Amino acid sequence: MTSSANLFDHGIRGVGIRNHQLVLPSVICSSHIASRIAKEVDAISFLHQHGCGIIGEDVEVINRLFTSMALHPNISSVLVVGLGCETIQSRELVDRFQLEDESARFLVIQESGGVNSTVEIGVQAAIQLKTSTPIKSANSSNLTIGLDLARDYDSQNLRTHLERAGFRVVAAESGINSSDNLIELMHNRVHLAISFTGPSQPPTGFPLFPVINISSENPLHTAIQDEFDLNQSDLSDSSDFAQLQNLIDEVVAGKETISESKKIGEIRAPRMVRSV
Repeated sequence: MTSSANLFDHGIRGVGIRNHQLVLPSVICSSHIASRIAKEVDAISFLHQHGCGIIGEDVEVINRLFTSMALHPNISSVLVVGLGCETIQSRELVDRFQLEDESARFLVIQESGGVNSTVEIGVQAAIQLKTSTPIKSANSSNLTIGLDLARDYDSQNLRTHLERAGFRVVAAESGINSSDNLIELMHNRVHLAISFTGPSQPPTGFPLFPVINISSENPLHTAIQDEFDLNQSDLSDSSDFAQLQNLIDEVVAGKETISESKKIGEIRAPRMVRSV
């Protein structure tokens, strides 16, 4: 494992390779305001279509999704932004988070005076969270690498190499779409992922952790090769993953992957029922 890693001790979350503050919209209706707050304080946020009009088992699916995100090891603190009338209430989410992270905070747009007032209050709350959350540097840790196997790729040699390098390896291959696999890897608290996205799919990403995208020889991937970090041909020698290992070391030490720098990625939770 790399000795030059830039690691952060996030307390109850453990050691992370990124020091992200998360501004989490509890519902699609608050995504725009959450993004505005995040931009002001250099935090991360994301758009999604969950939180409102969901029923049955999906309520717990989304609650679990947001809880895993809020308590991910690459996150230092979390501010939840809700609208006020949605199924997934920001207060209830923060109650779940605070079982492990007492510092988690929330805002409700309908109680904060509208858009501009909520953004102003949210910026101040996020700044206070950043300044009051103790973060220590960490020198070494057992990091977890996720493998997104959305296309056919014999990953055994790669897994063996990564494990010998000192990493814990988790693979997700149940989804034919990388977005589904990355959600599974997030639940497994991976610090970074290596994505073998499907031959008809573009490179992917995830807001909480860096994703190293490996292209195939498919015409689509060849046409947009510059959007990928490496080509699968770079891994053709199963006994030598030096180029990939060097990139992993650099990413762990803070270098952005292409998808990170371009903010590529989406959040798509597995749902049993359509929104109503």
